[in-house]
Amino acid sequence: MTILFFIIALQLWLAAGLGIIGRNNASGFVKIQHGQFQLDNSLFRFYGTNAYWLHMATDDDIDTTFHDIATAGFQVVRTWAFNDVSSKPSSGAYFQILDVNNITINDGPDGLQRLDKVVAAANKYGVKLLFTLTNNWNPVRSTPSSSWNRRQNSAGLPRGYLSNDYGGIDLYVRTFSPDGTHDKFYSDRTIVDAFKNYLAHVVPRYASSSAVLGWEIGNDLRCSSTLPASSACNTRTITNWTAEISSYIKTLDCNHLVTAGDGGFYCLGCKKLFATQSTQPTTSLPGPSFDGTYGVDTEDIMAIPSIDFGSLQLFPDQTEYFPAVSNSSATNSIAGGSTWVALHSNSAALIGKPEVLTAAAIVTQDHYSSFVPFNSSTPLPEGSCGGAQAFQQDYAFTTWAGIVLSGNIQGMLEYLWLQDGLTSHGTTFSRRGIKRDLSISPQDGNGHYVGVANNQNADQFRASLPSVSQLF
Repeated sequence: MTILFFIIALQLWLAAGLGIIGRNNASGFVKIQHGQFQLDNSLFRFYGTNAYWLHMATDDDIDTTFHDIATAGFQVVRTWAFNDVSSKPSSGAYFQILDVNNITINDGPDGLQRLDKVVAAANKYGVKLLFTLTNNWNPVRSTPSSSWNRRQNSAGLPRGYLSNDYGGIDLYVRTFSPDGTHDKFYSDRTIVDAFKNYLAHVVPRYASSSAVLGWEIGNDLRCSSTLPASSACNTRTITNWTAEISSYIKTLDCNHLVTAGDGGFYCLGCKKLFATQSTQPTTSLPGPSFDGTYGVDTEDIMAIPSIDFGSLQLFPDQTEYFPAVSNSSATNSIAGGSTWVALHSNSAALIGKPEVLTAAAIVTQDHYSSFVPFNSSTPLPEGSCGGAQAFQQDYAFTTWAGIVLSGNIQGMLEYLWLQDGLTSHGTTFSRRGIKRDLSISPQDGNGHYVGVANNQNADQFRASLPSVSQLF
């Protein structure tokens, strides 16, 4: 009975909190005071979502998506502010062509003007944007020449459908150091300067826009990806690079916050470059999430003076954060995720800066056939079984959000927003006025919320969660 009361109280608290903050149309810049986010001189805690694909959509579909996100009460959207290619595609947006002899920035209608549309729509509906500037993941695949926003696409997943389709760290390395390891991105001066060249074009473009919450340097920064790491890469490699890049962004834009975008991995007991306090090693925190295996020391990164807030991610279908405690993968995901978030809340207190859970997901049974891990380019083999039940996903988000929004992590972004009713892929209204089926937005199996097609806003969605008895 006590557990049931707690769950109900948590759901009501979340709904009430979202009702207040999710519909706040404040238009100022987000700042940090005394270790907390502030917006227009008020405490700013937020719950939002991810939609990496936004700039690939048509103007109407961008508008529809932001309308539905705002209607759902979500106040922050994390989206890709990069789209790197090695040659000009036959269709769809791209922001820069990476060539060893020449880098071409595309400022045209199929270039950064697409990102302008995203900013305009976010501003129209009072939604803040967390812009990500590159991606750790970019496996090579044979991609159809047309993008997902074309009305006719060839077989297979079209360009831009997956989150790892947009270029990123490995594309820089493949271009400028063809035989190089992944961590060349952090150490090779030609590559570092190429990345800075892109930052110099895109960051000042939105420096005066209050629709932007801040800049995330890179999604899930690590020493390795599809390309392996060299033996020289360690936590200091990424920490020093982050310090350099974040300081450079501050010279381009003094209005917005900066975060690293790392997944939140620890290096307990490692020598720190910036942090004066940190979580101490313990036998209860074993394994690669805590020993620096990924080349990330999240507390040291968060302590960099030019980093304004820390970041963490939660993808239990792809990363084992803690040893399993149950035969149920969903139980392990929910319990491990709760411990992961609580640990980071403590880290935020130690460092004296807020953190944001920038992406959190659990793959459900309904979407398991579409699941594509970040380091892959194809769905799991046909007939693969797995995934949590839908109510377990809802329960996980509610549980994690309760820890986030009552502690020192001051924002949580679900991954991934699904949008119904898009006209830009596959079908649209016919000229004779006969309504045809409309399409849904791209997803990699992590999709969660499906627009307003379910006729619920975020408050109603949480109020409709199952009772605790359904969890056992």
